[in-house]
Amino acid sequence: MKILKFTSNLFLVVFLLSLFSISHSNENKLNDYFKTIRCLVCEGQSIQESDTEFAINLKEQIKIKNNSGMSLNEINQELIEIYGEQISFNPSKNHFLLWFMPLILLLIIFMFIRNKLRFIYKK
Repeated sequence: MKILKFTSNLFLVVFLLSLFSISHSNENKLNDYFKTIRCLVCEGQSIQESDTEFAINLKEQIKIKNNSGMSLNEINQELIEIYGEQISFNPSKNHFLLWFMPLILLLIIFMFIRNKLRFIYKK
């Protein structure tokens, strides 16, 4: 009887610790996610750092949606649809033209100058 009681208590402790670990892990993921969402009221702060009403309400809504089963990626897409891409500190990867435009412009200028120099020296 003592062995059964000890085993059941041990099982209960292990179960409660695993629940605490899962909850703690989920809370850490949410806190990390809050750091990637920009507070639209504050300049340059995340909703994790901000104490504005907007940030507090947005954190609560994200927690509710995450607890209801939505993944953080789905929540992120929904926020971007509602507020635009400026809500996220991690912009999407489709800005290649923006980053490569200076290089392309330099190549065009280099080719233009090279052709002008060839034309001048041929005369």
